[in-house]
Amino acid sequence: MAFRTSLAVLASLLLLGLNLTGAPAARASETLVLRQDSSEPPGRRQQKRFLLIYAAHSMLAANREATDGVKQVLDAAFGSDYEAYSEYRDAFRFPGDAADENFTNQITARYSGLTFDAIFAFGNTAYEFLRAHRDEFAPGVPVIFGGVGTDAIAGETLPPDIHGITSSHAIAGTLAFARALQPEATHVVILTGSGRIDRNWQALARRQFAGETELSIDYVSGLTLPGFEDLAASLSPDTIVIILSVFEDANGQTFAPVNAASMIAKRSSAPVYAVYDTHVGGGVVGGSVERFEAIGTAMAELALRVLSGAAEPATVELMAETPVVDWRQLMRFGLDPDRLPPGTEILFHDPSAWERYRIQILLAVTVILMQSGTIAALVVQDRRRRSAQREASARRLELAHVSRVAQLGELSGALAHELNQPLTSILANAEAGAMLAKASAPDLEEITAILEDIAEDDRRAAGIICELRRLMEKGENEFTLVDLNAVVSSAITLARSELILRGVQIQARKAGDELMVHGNRAQLEQVLLNLMMNAADAMADQPAESRQMVVTTRLRPDGWRELSVRDHGPGLAPGLGPDPFRPFVTTKSHGLGLGLSICRTIAQSHGGRLGFDPGAIDGARVILALPAPQKAFQTGIRERASGP
Repeated sequence: MAFRTSLAVLASLLLLGLNLTGAPAARASETLVLRQDSSEPPGRRQQKRFLLIYAAHSMLAANREATDGVKQVLDAAFGSDYEAYSEYRDAFRFPGDAADENFTNQITARYSGLTFDAIFAFGNTAYEFLRAHRDEFAPGVPVIFGGVGTDAIAGETLPPDIHGITSSHAIAGTLAFARALQPEATHVVILTGSGRIDRNWQALARRQFAGETELSIDYVSGLTLPGFEDLAASLSPDTIVIILSVFEDANGQTFAPVNAASMIAKRSSAPVYAVYDTHVGGGVVGGSVERFEAIGTAMAELALRVLSGAAEPATVELMAETPVVDWRQLMRFGLDPDRLPPGTEILFHDPSAWERYRIQILLAVTVILMQSGTIAALVVQDRRRRSAQREASARRLELAHVSRVAQLGELSGALAHELNQPLTSILANAEAGAMLAKASAPDLEEITAILEDIAEDDRRAAGIICELRRLMEKGENEFTLVDLNAVVSSAITLARSELILRGVQIQARKAGDELMVHGNRAQLEQVLLNLMMNAADAMADQPAESRQMVVTTRLRPDGWRELSVRDHGPGLAPGLGPDPFRPFVTTKSHGLGLGLSICRTIAQSHGGRLGFDPGAIDGARVILALPAPQKAFQTGIRERASGP
């Protein structure tokens, strides 16, 4: 008997998709057509009047859907010439006989003097309440119940004025639906929460599947909601997952089952099915369900037959199940729509473009065919434009290479001096080593030290030659990961002798860690050498002690990489105008004015920016800003095709 009572609560609350965040039982009545005056004027009894009593609370989506079904039928039958009042027992949160008594007193006081034509009971608890207390406030008024499990009234003899729509709670129907979509599946996982109603649902499922031998069925409960989510995410895609209810998890936290089911289904790696239509649309694939609106419609239609005298005493009808599927979830899991059971209701189906815009597509095709000549001409014109762009890009690449070679030519004297130093040292060390080797008792330690010096000087000379070779080669369309700090070191090595000859003191302030960018190292060294030589030219007329240059690299807060060159010259010459990077703009008597223009083009091809610092004091400061490697990758891909 205790189980029967708990199952009655189970059926009423779960069938109506209980949401645990509702109003208490003492909530004021609500009406579809609210009559402000609760007294019954003598001699005036024309409108039909109905009382709707719900097992759960007013915020329930299932209650609203069932009410919509009732309203549609009553509207069609009576127009606006009826009144409907709503009361919510909310037995899940307020159980017990004392709460029943309070609820009875409230209804009795509120509707004293009113006469009802019929009372609708939504769910087991509402049905049980009316069986026990109807005669206290509405004796003899017909009761129409819905959403009541067949097991809740099994073996009972109903009074002739109580009629209803029963529900089978056939979990097996949803499993059959799932197996139709996943015929190869052999493993089923049934999820239930830790609450009393959740446990009753699991017990019901175990009874219905007690004789199942073809499938391996695991009943999972006793987890937190995140635990359910993680479990669902770890399942094999060929598993069938059925969520019955999660009112409460292992931590005692309560949920609206529809919300819990949605959160689990969205994380699941296997298709998830349910027994409520309210769960379909939040990540659940579907199931064999009883539509709550259809339950309300059937209740209202039965009420009309009762009022007209066409219904048999104690009429009880079984609500048919409807297979329902969410089309989006079919596509998500790659399930074949052709396997859907006949009569399946498809929700959230997004028609194809052809189905939506057939006429528009036909018109568009006609226009395209009529204008094919114009389109062909545009294609040819576009190809010519692209060819011209490629040719212009090749010319820019050639110009950048020529500029770099010319720049190295200007540094040739200093580079020769830079190479001469290690070569001279190698020669001197080699002669000294030869003399020591001829001695009667050669000093091996001294000879070893000489050979180490020769190797070091050789590496130094080889490094200079390697840098020169890289700058002399073309290869501008090859982008790789480049360390800006290494670019600074290489450029300073090449320009050191030239800067010494000009009396320029250079200081490098490099970022502590590697400062990686996605670019072409030769082009970046070309930019830095050009900026350094421009800075040296700007300080040519300055006193020797003020010819100081600072090259800085740093990581900016926004993630961009920055390389700057600062001098202590007179600053930006007024003759350069607002855009010193324009081609052929220069203050040098021997210059063409292409250096800065080429440098800006290279910076832009790297997805970066090159500009003068307007706030620089005591000289000029030029800043090259480059994006982080991942942001510059696409730019690099384009550069391989077009160049700077």
